[in-house]
Amino acid sequence: MADTNLNVTTNTFVPDPFVNQGPQLNLVVWLLVSVSAVFLFTRLHLKHCQHRGLWWDDYALLAAWLCLAVEAGLNSYVISLGYGRQLIPPENLARFPLPIAVLSTLLILANLCGKVSFAMTLLRIPAPWMRWALCGIVLSLAGTLGASAVLVWAECPIFDPLREGCVTLEVAIPYNTFSCGMSVWLN
Repeated sequence: MADTNLNVTTNTFVPDPFVNQGPQLNLVVWLLVSVSAVFLFTRLHLKHCQHRGLWWDDYALLAAWLCLAVEAGLNSYVISLGYGRQLIPPENLARFPLPIAVLSTLLILANLCGKVSFAMTLLRIPAPWMRWALCGIVLSLAGTLGASAVLVWAECPIFDPLREGCVTLEVAIPYNTFSCGMSVWLN
Protein backbone atom coordinates (compact mmCIF):
# COMPACT_ATOMS: atom_id res chain seq x y z
CA MET A 1 0.00 0.00 0.00
CA ALA A 2 1.40 3.37 -0.98
CA ASP A 3 2.11 6.08 1.58
CA THR A 4 -0.57 8.75 1.12
CA ASN A 5 1.81 11.46 2.38
CA LEU A 6 4.42 10.88 -0.33
CA ASN A 7 4.48 13.41 -3.14
CA VAL A 8 5.15 11.18 -6.14
CA THR A 9 6.45 13.94 -8.42
CA THR A 10 9.10 15.22 -5.99
CA ASN A 11 9.46 12.03 -3.92
CA THR A 12 9.19 14.01 -0.67
CA PHE A 13 7.15 13.51 2.46
CA VAL A 14 4.28 15.95 2.89
CA PRO A 15 3.05 16.13 6.51
CA ASP A 16 -0.68 15.77 7.02
CA PRO A 17 -1.89 18.17 9.73
CA PHE A 18 -4.87 15.93 10.50
CA VAL A 19 -2.90 12.77 11.32
CA ASN A 20 -2.72 12.37 15.12
CA GLN A 21 -1.29 9.26 16.77
CA GLY A 22 -1.40 10.93 20.20
CA PRO A 23 -4.70 9.45 21.42
CA GLN A 24 -3.57 5.89 20.57
CA LEU A 25 -0.25 6.48 22.34
CA ASN A 26 -2.06 7.87 25.37
CA LEU A 27 -4.42 4.90 25.47
CA VAL A 28 -1.61 2.34 25.28
CA VAL A 29 0.57 4.07 27.89
CA TRP A 30 -2.27 4.41 30.40
CA LEU A 31 -3.42 0.84 29.72
CA LEU A 32 0.07 -0.47 30.52
CA VAL A 33 0.30 1.68 33.65
CA SER A 34 -3.11 0.37 34.75
CA VAL A 35 -2.24 -3.28 34.14
CA SER A 36 1.04 -2.91 36.03
CA ALA A 37 -0.86 -1.18 38.87
CA VAL A 38 -3.21 -4.16 39.15
CA PHE A 39 -0.27 -6.54 39.56
CA LEU A 40 1.66 -4.26 41.92
CA PHE A 41 -1.24 -3.43 44.21
CA THR A 42 -2.43 -7.05 44.21
CA ARG A 43 1.04 -8.02 45.43
CA LEU A 44 1.02 -5.31 48.11
CA HIS A 45 -2.53 -6.21 49.19
CA LEU A 46 -1.69 -9.90 49.52
CA LYS A 47 1.35 -9.07 51.64
CA HIS A 48 -0.87 -6.90 53.84
CA CYS A 49 -3.52 -9.65 54.16
CA GLN A 50 -0.87 -12.20 55.11
CA HIS A 51 0.54 -9.80 57.72
CA ARG A 52 3.90 -9.79 55.98
CA GLY A 53 5.81 -6.54 55.91
CA LEU A 54 7.12 -4.92 52.81
CA TRP A 55 10.72 -5.63 51.82
CA TRP A 56 13.14 -3.36 50.05
CA ASP A 57 12.26 -4.97 46.73
CA ASP A 58 8.61 -3.92 47.24
CA TYR A 59 9.63 -0.31 47.84
CA ALA A 60 11.86 -0.33 44.74
CA LEU A 61 9.01 -1.77 42.68
CA LEU A 62 6.63 0.87 44.04
CA ALA A 63 9.18 3.58 43.14
CA ALA A 64 9.40 2.16 39.62
CA TRP A 65 5.63 2.24 39.25
CA LEU A 66 5.41 5.81 40.61
CA CYS A 67 8.03 6.95 38.06
CA LEU A 68 6.03 5.20 35.35
CA ALA A 69 2.75 6.81 36.43
CA VAL A 70 4.24 10.32 36.55
CA GLU A 71 5.84 9.69 33.14
CA ALA A 72 2.43 8.70 31.76
CA GLY A 73 0.97 11.97 33.07
CA LEU A 74 3.75 13.96 31.41
CA ASN A 75 3.20 11.94 28.27
CA SER A 76 -0.47 13.01 28.29
CA TYR A 77 0.65 16.61 28.71
CA VAL A 78 3.00 16.57 25.71
CA ILE A 79 0.30 14.83 23.66
CA SER A 80 -2.01 17.73 24.52
CA LEU A 81 0.69 20.03 23.10
CA GLY A 82 0.68 18.16 19.80
CA TYR A 83 3.04 15.22 20.33
CA GLY A 84 1.90 12.41 18.05
CA ARG A 85 0.92 14.73 15.20
CA GLN A 86 2.88 14.99 12.00
CA LEU A 87 2.76 18.76 12.37
CA ILE A 88 3.23 20.10 15.90
CA PRO A 89 1.78 23.59 16.35
CA PRO A 90 4.77 25.99 16.22
CA GLU A 91 3.57 27.91 19.28
CA ASN A 92 3.96 24.72 21.37
CA LEU A 93 7.49 23.81 20.26
CA ALA A 94 9.17 25.85 23.01
CA ARG A 95 7.16 24.00 25.68
CA PHE A 96 8.45 20.54 24.70
CA PRO A 97 12.07 20.23 25.91
CA LEU A 98 11.57 20.26 29.70
CA PRO A 99 8.65 17.76 29.89
CA ILE A 100 10.37 15.46 27.38
CA ALA A 101 13.60 15.54 29.41
CA VAL A 102 11.72 14.85 32.66
CA LEU A 103 9.67 11.99 31.23
CA SER A 104 12.77 10.46 29.62
CA THR A 105 14.57 10.59 32.96
CA LEU A 106 11.57 9.05 34.72
CA LEU A 107 11.45 6.19 32.18
CA ILE A 108 15.13 5.46 32.77
CA LEU A 109 14.63 5.55 36.56
CA ALA A 110 11.56 3.29 36.31
CA ASN A 111 13.61 0.81 34.29
CA LEU A 112 16.45 0.90 36.81
CA CYS A 113 14.17 0.63 39.87
CA GLY A 114 12.30 -2.32 38.36
CA LYS A 115 15.53 -4.19 37.67
CA VAL A 116 16.93 -3.34 41.11
CA SER A 117 13.70 -4.64 42.68
CA PHE A 118 14.08 -7.97 40.91
CA ALA A 119 17.76 -8.17 41.91
CA MET A 120 16.78 -7.50 45.54
CA THR A 121 14.31 -10.35 45.35
CA LEU A 122 17.03 -12.66 44.04
CA LEU A 123 19.40 -11.58 46.82
CA ARG A 124 17.35 -13.79 49.16
CA ILE A 125 18.92 -16.82 47.48
CA PRO A 126 21.71 -17.83 49.87
CA ALA A 127 24.42 -18.60 47.28
CA PRO A 128 27.32 -16.15 47.89
CA TRP A 129 28.48 -16.20 44.25
CA MET A 130 25.00 -15.15 43.12
CA ARG A 131 24.97 -12.22 45.52
CA TRP A 132 28.29 -10.99 44.13
CA ALA A 133 27.07 -11.43 40.57
CA LEU A 134 23.84 -9.56 41.33
CA CYS A 135 25.73 -6.70 42.97
CA GLY A 136 27.97 -6.45 39.89
CA ILE A 137 24.96 -6.45 37.58
CA VAL A 138 23.15 -3.80 39.60
CA LEU A 139 26.24 -1.57 39.73
CA SER A 140 26.75 -1.96 35.96
CA LEU A 141 23.11 -1.10 35.29
CA ALA A 142 23.18 1.84 37.68
CA GLY A 143 26.27 3.18 35.93
CA THR A 144 25.02 2.82 32.36
CA LEU A 145 21.42 3.88 33.02
CA GLY A 146 22.55 6.66 35.36
CA ALA A 147 24.78 8.03 32.62
CA SER A 148 21.82 7.86 30.21
CA ALA A 149 19.70 9.86 32.65
CA VAL A 150 22.44 12.49 32.93
CA LEU A 151 22.88 12.50 29.15
CA VAL A 152 19.20 13.43 28.71
CA TRP A 153 19.97 16.74 30.42
CA ALA A 154 23.36 17.26 28.75
CA GLU A 155 22.38 16.72 25.12
CA CYS A 156 21.58 19.54 22.75
CA PRO A 157 17.85 20.13 22.54
CA ILE A 158 16.38 19.74 19.07
CA PHE A 159 14.81 23.17 19.32
CA ASP A 160 18.05 24.86 20.47
CA PRO A 161 20.89 23.16 18.55
CA LEU A 162 23.25 26.13 18.95
CA ARG A 163 23.60 25.75 22.73
CA GLU A 164 27.28 25.51 23.59
CA GLY A 165 28.87 22.86 25.76
CA CYS A 166 26.19 20.25 25.19
CA VAL A 167 26.46 16.67 23.99
CA THR A 168 25.45 16.22 20.35
CA LEU A 169 22.94 13.65 19.14
CA GLU A 170 25.81 11.89 17.31
CA VAL A 171 27.15 10.99 20.78
CA ALA A 172 23.89 10.66 22.72
CA ILE A 173 22.09 8.25 20.37
CA PRO A 174 24.89 5.62 20.16
CA TYR A 175 25.44 5.76 23.92
CA ASN A 176 21.73 5.37 24.65
CA THR A 177 21.61 2.44 22.20
CA PHE A 178 24.55 0.89 24.08
CA SER A 179 22.79 1.57 27.41
CA CYS A 180 19.60 -0.11 26.21
CA GLY A 181 21.63 -3.09 24.99
CA MET A 182 23.34 -3.37 28.38
CA SER A 183 19.96 -3.18 30.08
CA VAL A 184 18.63 -6.03 27.97
CA TRP A 185 21.81 -8.11 28.19
CA LEU A 186 22.10 -7.80 31.98
CA ASN A 187 18.41 -8.46 32.48
